[in-house]
Amino acid sequence: MARLEARSVQLARHLKPCPLCGRTEHDVVGTRDRDGRDLRTVMCQACGHVFTNPAPNEDDLKTYYTEYYRSTYKGVLTPKRKHVLRAGYRALERLSRLRGFLTPPAKVLDVGAGGGEFAYLLSCTGYDVVGVEPNAGYASFASQSYGLDIRATTLELIDFPAATFDAITMHHVLEHIADPSAALKRLACWLKPGGLMVVEVPNVMSWFHAPRRRFHDAHLHTFNHAGLEDIFTATGFKVESLYITPGTAHLNIVAREQTSPTESPSCRNATSDVAAHFKRHTEIAHVVSGMAFKRIWGNAVRPWRERQMLVSLGNPTVARDILDRLFAAKSTAA
Repeated sequence: MARLEARSVQLARHLKPCPLCGRTEHDVVGTRDRDGRDLRTVMCQACGHVFTNPAPNEDDLKTYYTEYYRSTYKGVLTPKRKHVLRAGYRALERLSRLRGFLTPPAKVLDVGAGGGEFAYLLSCTGYDVVGVEPNAGYASFASQSYGLDIRATTLELIDFPAATFDAITMHHVLEHIADPSAALKRLACWLKPGGLMVVEVPNVMSWFHAPRRRFHDAHLHTFNHAGLEDIFTATGFKVESLYITPGTAHLNIVAREQTSPTESPSCRNATSDVAAHFKRHTEIAHVVSGMAFKRIWGNAVRPWRERQMLVSLGNPTVARDILDRLFAAKSTAA
């Protein structure tokens, strides 16, 4: 949370055992975040999980996500048109994957709803959706722009009756949570018997970011595929699918709550695989792979492409119009 420290907010940090296997033997794999600020990142010697250690306490995390995260990450208090458009494209990709496992009118909880684009698409296609978003500005924007039920609070402070939802979705949320196992167990209580969890997280073995930009100050965990599967199995889920997203190589997992869970296996040891990835993925190797040039080119042309897309949609200025026209255009093209 170096950005918080830059604001003179004092963070109490504590050394912690591995959140997956509980072991305390760790190797330091990073001392800086992607912006060059101090951030100590370790890899568990027993299972290979990579996480921030020492980590900030939970009170500081709540303050950070409710007040600062969206503004520091996006630079705004509510989404701009380009943010709505980008999130709309991601929403379409996520819906296409969800439809293979869950059909309307299923009841869905979207945790970390952001500006509400995915929740809105779910509602437009017949799902009964509720969202949770800790940032008040983004939550208010989603509620007012799309008429959604978005609760402006953190996961720790909200509660729902048992067996409320057919599915819970969390895209790029689990890596921000101090205790992911406890969070998954709590979420499981809100699922109907056999309900689905759909979660996407960054992949520690991705080549999308350069090695010097591998670790993010807001990402308390960077999962590998074995560790992600194991944490779901250990918390009473059966993994139905683990998908590596194109381009970014993010990990997208679909797991179903087991009504009669079997004894949980111990965490697998992915240490050698993760260490081998760090050894292979050097700054030189990243440049040689061409990924650096792809990112530079992609970032250079993205503003032009987004402007062109908005023009093709009639240059809408209102968020709801942007999404309605985008969803309609993609539906017609399909």
